[in-house]
Amino acid sequence: MGKHPTTADHRTFHIHLNGKVQGVGFRPFVYRLANEHRLTGWVNNGLDGVHIRVNGSPAGVQQFYRILLRDYPSIASVTHSEMREVAQQQFSDFRVSESDGNGIANLLILPDLDMCDDCRAELNDPHNRRNKYAFITCTNCGPRYSIITKLPYDRPNTTMAPFAMCPDCQTEYDHPADRRFYSQTNSCNTCGIRLELISHKNRILATNETAIRQAAAKIRKGNIVAMRGLGGFLLLADALNPKTVQQLRKRKHRPAKPFALMVPDLSAARKYASISPAEAAELTSREKPIVILESRSDATPAIAESVAPGHDTLGIMLPHTPLHELLMQELQQPVIATSANISGSPILATDAEILDLLGDVCDFVLTHNRDIVMPQDDSVVRFSPLSGTHIVMRRSRSFAPIYHHGMLKIPENRAVLAMGARQKSTISICHQGNIFISQYLGDLGSYETEQLYLSTIDHLTSLLKFSPQSIVVDSHPNYESTNAGKARANSANLPVTELQHHRAHFWALLAENELLDTKSDILGFIWDGTGYGDDSAIWGSESFIFSENRTKRTAHLDYFPLLAGDKAALEPRISAFSLLNDHPEKAALLQQKFSAQEWQIYHRLLKNEHAHPTSSMGRLFDAVASLLGLADKVSFEGEAAMLLERLAWRFVRENGVPENAVPYPFGYSQLTGIISHQPAISAIVDDIRNGKNPAEIAFCFHFSLIKLIEKIAVSHGLKHLGFSGGVFQNALLVDLSKLILGDYQLFFHRHLSPNDENISFGQLVFATKGQTRESEISPEKHIVEKMGK
Repeated sequence: MGKHPTTADHRTFHIHLNGKVQGVGFRPFVYRLANEHRLTGWVNNGLDGVHIRVNGSPAGVQQFYRILLRDYPSIASVTHSEMREVAQQQFSDFRVSESDGNGIANLLILPDLDMCDDCRAELNDPHNRRNKYAFITCTNCGPRYSIITKLPYDRPNTTMAPFAMCPDCQTEYDHPADRRFYSQTNSCNTCGIRLELISHKNRILATNETAIRQAAAKIRKGNIVAMRGLGGFLLLADALNPKTVQQLRKRKHRPAKPFALMVPDLSAARKYASISPAEAAELTSREKPIVILESRSDATPAIAESVAPGHDTLGIMLPHTPLHELLMQELQQPVIATSANISGSPILATDAEILDLLGDVCDFVLTHNRDIVMPQDDSVVRFSPLSGTHIVMRRSRSFAPIYHHGMLKIPENRAVLAMGARQKSTISICHQGNIFISQYLGDLGSYETEQLYLSTIDHLTSLLKFSPQSIVVDSHPNYESTNAGKARANSANLPVTELQHHRAHFWALLAENELLDTKSDILGFIWDGTGYGDDSAIWGSESFIFSENRTKRTAHLDYFPLLAGDKAALEPRISAFSLLNDHPEKAALLQQKFSAQEWQIYHRLLKNEHAHPTSSMGRLFDAVASLLGLADKVSFEGEAAMLLERLAWRFVRENGVPENAVPYPFGYSQLTGIISHQPAISAIVDDIRNGKNPAEIAFCFHFSLIKLIEKIAVSHGLKHLGFSGGVFQNALLVDLSKLILGDYQLFFHRHLSPNDENISFGQLVFATKGQTRESEISPEKHIVEKMGK
């Protein structure tokens, strides 16, 4: 370490940097910069960021500080910095000192990072000692969130702790000029992680590079291989082999939900999908998410139709780790890359889980001996075809758990835990002025998902040494997340705040778009499948006006009976039956969709307490899909709406967006806030009976909803419109809104998903920025009471 003289005018300064400053090569950067400026002192990691003690002339230190804040590593971010003079100290050199694990955690936890270009070059260089090493990393890339056991970020606090560095790796780690100077994940073939290919009976068949070659050969032969990635296991299978795909569907009990694909590189992706510049940029970004793309019909060889049955899109991702890269180099073809889990349960992350739970699903397992602390699914995004709007479908690997909250300022003394929803669950934490939103955790209906949910809360609170002052939950009395939040609050004697589901969506949207302090009223449209309402009905088509830091419900679909509870979400025919309840002459259209016994049972259900009232927009989509013959029963919620959107896009691609389109007649009363759906449903049934093109009906339904939005906006005289809820993952609705509502200012989610993943963030925002409690009983309460009798 270089020694620099100390002169009489030298003084000592302390610099504190906070933000994304650990696991990004910040200490090596500071070390080199300090030596370039001939300064002495030290740099270390603490629970609250990076600390620098430096000795030099005031002018020299000031220049060092300016360059430090200007030229720090590109993958880093500094959210707070300060420099102050301290009592003078003497140092003989500048060095990286031992990390300090004391104090209060106040820093951002880095997501996992895609392999950098330098490591990619070394991986493929036959003369490099890490050639073909499947776990190559440096200070600029590699696992972070998935392997951290505690903070600060240092090797002993990660699952790299068991891997002692060999002399060559230690030399790199100690050498200031090396790219791996202080790289906490440094390893190589000699001292690093061991890769194994094992049979489903746990017999080792090959190791390291040979294991990759043999795994590729097994996949080409039609076998299903479970491979351990960054955040958990993926099931890999030949996407060109229809028999293999059907076998995977049968074993995984996944009859129709599309599978994601992995391809070797961008040029391979272009063979199978039409890719815009924005989509290409997303595919090749450091996050490497799955991107939903329009499939090409002329691809040769063709992707098996059963990969995405009934869809004209494909979810495609590129390799994001060295292991994925090496395997795809061997395969040179598209493979299915889907989360290894039992349907409805979270991604599996240990060998024991794979062999015990999916031993009858996969034929072989490609695994390694570095533990995964925090399981994560792959993130998913899409772009709307006409406007190119970025839509997050699932926020997980490489995005979580940090959230760049822009101008949203939360006092450092506020400590809030927000528990999220039941479906597509997440948790959010505000701590020391920072916001953390967990990865997508799944639906809490399964025991395994609930355990992952609870362990994620424990892990993040442990990492951050976080003790909440209050807890926020959904107002649904039976959500697992609500009960878990209340139990934690009760055990720690903490206050609990309840927030209605759709209001939480709206608060998330407002905060993400930095609208909390706006002087203009915002009209929000929060459309989804389900959410417990203030009046105990099941809401799902809500409009609110945000004004003076409060939200007021102003519109919703007229309540209709929700039969059979959650079953309705998987049987669109039930929603169609409910909506045609007032049109017995038209309900006959549905009778062939039910057995005689079912027909009688559902009529009886309409007349008793099982007919729970709902205003669900998601169920309205389901009903129209069923009426058009697209789906009467589905294997996952949202499938019918996806098919309806696809049918509508077919009309748009063939005809464009007609200027003379006539919307179906949704009525709206500003006085009651009720949207009448019966005239529109009646008109749709008439069109079906008259033989109108189903694709045109599907388009007209989407078009009508945008005209409905315009009608409500005009009624209230508002020009600022916001959109949240799972329905707004529908790219056609997004594109039509931008096309038709051009005179309005529109706000969509940008970094968060519109679906229930954003609920925990909305809860957190409300608890820190909103009123103490929001509630209102809607004008139609008497209808709810009547239907419940």
